[in-house]
This record gives sequence, C-alpha cells and structure tokens, in this order.
Amino acid sequence: MFLKRKIGLLKKSSLLCLFLIMGSFAIGQNFDLTGFSYGDGPPLAYFIEFQKGNKVEISWYNAKEEEIKKIYTYKKKYVGRFPLFELDADMPEDLYSNLDPKSKEYLGNKFMLLTGLAKKAWREDKDAVIGLGMLPALKGKNASDFFTRFPTGGTGETPYFYYENVSSHLVEETKTGKREYKIDNLCDMNQDTPWVEGVDGWGIGESFVIKTWDNSDDKYILLMNGYISASNPKLYDENGRIKKILVEGVKSGRKKEFTVKDTPHPQTIDISFLPEQEDVKITILDVYKGTKYEDTAIHFMILWRTEVIPYE
Repeated sequence: MFLKRKIGLLKKSSLLCLFLIMGSFAIGQNFDLTGFSYGDGPPLAYFIEFQKGNKVEISWYNAKEEEIKKIYTYKKKYVGRFPLFELDADMPEDLYSNLDPKSKEYLGNKFMLLTGLAKKAWREDKDAVIGLGMLPALKGKNASDFFTRFPTGGTGETPYFYYENVSSHLVEETKTGKREYKIDNLCDMNQDTPWVEGVDGWGIGESFVIKTWDNSDDKYILLMNGYISASNPKLYDENGRIKKILVEGVKSGRKKEFTVKDTPHPQTIDISFLPEQEDVKITILDVYKGTKYEDTAIHFMILWRTEVIPYE
C-alpha cells in the first residue's frame, strides 16, 4: 500500500514537473541581454553593451575622439514594472565629451531599461535589441532619457508616422496650463509622452487609424503599452493599459481581435492576416484597469516589419 502510494506521488510529481516545463514554454522564454548593445544618438556618443556575469561595458569617445571603455558590475531590481540596473560605480562624467569637450555631468550609477528582442531586425540575418534607456530622478532633477535604439521616433511638424480619425484625446489642466496627450505622441519615444483617450470611463470603443507608407512591407504593429515615466514609474499601473484591440484594414475591411500583453516593454502584434499593405484602424475592446486613474494610455504604436519579443 505504501509502495503504491509512493509510486502514485512520484507520478504526480513527474506530471507536475512536465506541466511546469510545458507551461514555461507556453508563457514564453526570457532572452539574455549578453552581447547586445544600446547607443545614444544621433550622433552616437556612447554605447552600453551587456556582457556575461552581470557585467556591462560603457564605451565613449573623449574630446580627442579616442575611444574609452570601462567595465561595471550591475545588480538588477524592479521599480514597479521597470527593470533598474544599479552599477558598482558612477557612470563617467565625460560621457558626452566628443559632443562637448567641457561636458561634465553627474549621471549617477543607475539606469532603467525597457527593451525587446527584434527578430532579424532591419533586414539583417541576426537578432537585435530595441529599447529605451532612462535615468531615474536624482539629486532633485527629473528623470531623463539616456539612450534609445528604435526604428523610428519623434514628432513635430513632420512625424515619421501619421495618424488620423482619432476619436478623442485627453486634455488635462496643470499648474502651468493645459496639457494634451495627442495621437502624434504614439511615435514619440520620449518618456511621459503617451496618447491617452479622452472620454469618460476606460475608453472602450475609442479608435484611431495608423497611416501606412507606400511600398512598405510592415506585417506587425510595434507598441509599448501604458503610461511610461521614469520620474514616476507607478503611473504605469495607476493608469489603464490596452488589453484587447480590434485591428481592421481600412481598405480590405478584414478584422481580427488581439490580446496585448500587460508590459511596458516593446512588443508586436502580427497583422499578416491583411491581404496587402494598407492603413490600419485600431479600436480598444478591453483594458487592464488602472489603480488610480480611469484613463487608458498607449506610449508608442507604429507599423513595423519584424517580430519583437518583450523582455520579461
């Protein structure tokens, strides 16, 4: 009786282990940052490259345009949803010296990183990383952008991507006047620049159109969910994030629902179900509700050509 019971427990344990292993594949595998690098630019003033053994190399050019390299050891922890990399020493004060020989700036020893693995990015035969690095608030200063590696970004009079037929956006009264969270923010990689819907409730049914480029081959939507702020990381959870969206080809009329991951890291949605390249309409169907504000935010959303796996 005892032997049978023991064998039964072993079978259950084996099944449990198999379930956990299969479950881990279903959930998805994290990717190793080792060997991947990020740079500030343009112009490229410095690079940050992850190495084995919790090491990171920072390389930069001095005023004489000589390359300098320094190795740091880091510890990683999370501030809300944001990975924080804490180095064993302060970053170099002359990191921007090839742009300004007199540059001396205290950067501290920490940076936040939101990143994703781009499969065979930029028509290359190897994977690469895309991401946004941010310096957390320090010494009474607000957080600042540190480095980026993204296919596009920026807004203004001639943004790289165009949006139309947006149903609403949030206009907020602040101490310095009105602040608008407009749709063009969706191609701006600076922190604290999301599009936020502007209706009562969670924005279910709100929509907009992403315009496509002629002769492009974009088969994915690249996005960063939620409100992203290194000065105040808790804004991600305090505001709503998109959970389910309807993607519709404006020309073909074909539609498909997608579930979006609740992560601030870059991720993609496969829209290859559309028969050809066309403008794409996005409609919010469901949201991850915020803990404080009844507003739903999207930090970044463009059409892109390759899959991106979010770093988790």
